[in-house]
Amino acid sequence: MKAIALMVAMLVKEPRMLALIVLVTLAYGGLYLWLNGDISGGGTGGLQAAFPAWERAFEARGPFQFEPVGLVQVGTLVWTFSPLNTLLGMTMGGLLGLAVAAGLKVWKVPRQCGLGASGAGTLAGIPALLAGGACCAPLVLIWLGLPIAGTVASISPLLVPLALVILLVVLWRLAKSLTSSTS
Repeated sequence: MKAIALMVAMLVKEPRMLALIVLVTLAYGGLYLWLNGDISGGGTGGLQAAFPAWERAFEARGPFQFEPVGLVQVGTLVWTFSPLNTLLGMTMGGLLGLAVAAGLKVWKVPRQCGLGASGAGTLAGIPALLAGGACCAPLVLIWLGLPIAGTVASISPLLVPLALVILLVVLWRLAKSLTSSTS
């Protein structure tokens, strides 16, 4: 864990890496919420927010899916706000953002140190992207209405924790690579 903390500290010091992490976090989190149905179109315009049902925050509507506690409307965008769905989507997006930024850093570090090109960052980024897509891929198939969606949806509850574990393992390995190459 110390290696991951050092890697995160190293990455957030660089404005470009921090911007990349934030961009990936928001993009993935937004995509996750949209595919789950928490964010959608169809609003009537204007700005509106109401949070009448905080007591429902921990009620599950499915595996790793929680009931909304309120509604935020900005223009035609409608967000049925569920704090736990938002936390889960942004956490996975943050882990994916860190993995992408760390993979980019590992890919660049050997060239800067004169050690020659290395595919470690690129190879480490592939499992991170696959793990990040593990949660959204079944939702995309369902959204597209493909026949395989039913089969994939049955294993979907397993993909959220599996993706989190894979992302943490990838981050740990990238952290070891980064901290050893910069020492």
